[in-house]
Amino acid sequence: MRKIALAIFLLASSSAKALKVETFSPAQSQTNAAPAVQTPGGKPSGILVASGRLWVKFDPAFSQAQRSSLLATLGCSVARDYPNIGWTLISLPPGLSVADGLNLLKGKPGVLAVDIDRAYKANSTPTPNDPLFPSQYALSQIDAPGGWQYETGQTSTVTIAMIDTGIDGTAQPDLDGKLLNSSGFQSQFCDPDTTGSPCVPDSPPIYACNHATRTSGIAAAETNNGLDIAGVSWGAKLLSLRVFNSADCTLDCGDSIPLITSCSTDDAAIVNAIEYAVSLATNPSVGGRVVINMSLGASGTPCLSTDGSTTTTTAVADAIALSTSTGIPLAISAGNDASSINAPADCAGTTDSGGVMPVGADDQNNQIAYFSSNGPELAANGVVAPGVNDVTTDVSSGTTSSASGTSFSAPHVAGLAALLLSAHPNASAAQVQYWIRGGADNIGADANYQGAGRINLFKSLRLAQNGTLSNFTGESKAIAFPNPFHPNQGELSFSIPGSVAGSNPTIKIYTVAGQLVNTITGLTWDGRNSGGQLVASGTYIFLVTTGGGNTKGRFSVIR
Repeated sequence: MRKIALAIFLLASSSAKALKVETFSPAQSQTNAAPAVQTPGGKPSGILVASGRLWVKFDPAFSQAQRSSLLATLGCSVARDYPNIGWTLISLPPGLSVADGLNLLKGKPGVLAVDIDRAYKANSTPTPNDPLFPSQYALSQIDAPGGWQYETGQTSTVTIAMIDTGIDGTAQPDLDGKLLNSSGFQSQFCDPDTTGSPCVPDSPPIYACNHATRTSGIAAAETNNGLDIAGVSWGAKLLSLRVFNSADCTLDCGDSIPLITSCSTDDAAIVNAIEYAVSLATNPSVGGRVVINMSLGASGTPCLSTDGSTTTTTAVADAIALSTSTGIPLAISAGNDASSINAPADCAGTTDSGGVMPVGADDQNNQIAYFSSNGPELAANGVVAPGVNDVTTDVSSGTTSSASGTSFSAPHVAGLAALLLSAHPNASAAQVQYWIRGGADNIGADANYQGAGRINLFKSLRLAQNGTLSNFTGESKAIAFPNPFHPNQGELSFSIPGSVAGSNPTIKIYTVAGQLVNTITGLTWDGRNSGGQLVASGTYIFLVTTGGGNTKGRFSVIR
């Protein structure tokens, strides 16, 4: 029996009627046009508009009686007249799309122009109120605040299946409310020490040790609830799939039986857990889309097995292929032995459908962690994410800890995958992998060590939304956004171009007169000077310095 060990290193309700919106493509306004173009994620491209209404400019010579008669014939009505500007806001018949309404009204007698009623969002960066958020350097480093402008994980349901040591499901307030328990789907224990039932209910889940509680907090801790930490995905559900026996592990995931590798799991337990996650994915009405996180691994156990005559994929590799064919992307820790990629992360590239991402670790200084495993699987399929001194949840009520290892890099990627699937619920596992790798930041390391680079939430979600980063200024020069910046609405994010990517990045912010305001080491700024006071309105210059060079930019602050 192959033993696999952990990859760790020592709204308020409201009675107000909500605005209903829909996505509109200008191509739809052409008579008999095809539906809106679909982006790779299956989300219609175009702009957001208010549903059920349009703006109409009537010919002044067209009488009120003629207008009323025309609208009644078409099943429309006047919502409000704006005589000072010459426009009328009209209501469309129930169920009629904005595109069809445009086609219905264009060219009618007395109609000079028809326009959509555009929908707008506040240009602010969501900033969670969790008290430890400022100390979570990793979220700044991967530009989580910038990514949350696009998606916080609450648009559509996504469940992250944590194949791990079991989540503390009773005493950790940042996690217990996130646990899936619906329609018979709930946390499970897949026992590595028996060949009986594949998995049995473990709800509320118990923990074999603190590992899964820590990985889960990084991926999807309850966020903006005024408690402890923020998770990468605010809205994702969690499914605890425990594949470790509680009697085998100490609290810190050491071996409870001396001289024996007891705190470990095996292929069979992992296959059983993957199959359970697949069964959930085939019931999207329960858990929505599914992401798998596996922060475990074993060296020297490749996903290709030789039986003496032929080389075939292993049972775990085939189970992973089953999951990706069902649309499940997987984030798997690369390993902590500074050697070749561990199994099962080495399964990356062995599936026809893609979507398997080995994840290495980097640190606060943009350098690959010395323990992070490496190899061609990472170069071709993976990324890196913060994995040194990550602040996260721990077992027992309201406790947190600092954790290191590729175990804690992987859930950053799983959380990003959940954000992407929340925004684009029809995306394939391979598309999610493409967006994650396509938006990653080059931190100046060899591809075997950094993969496509360190994940960047803002860029990956922007890539998924727009289909390209070619029109993103931050790819060619340093920028700050949103610009102008309103400190009371969130945080300012910085994008550093790949041409100056390197270690030990610092950003110095100056007034236009050359006075130093503050020096920061992350990629976000709260608008305060070195003394903790909010800066005044005005124009500011920032200077970025890394091991790869220097660059500068400017932005405005409005208070």
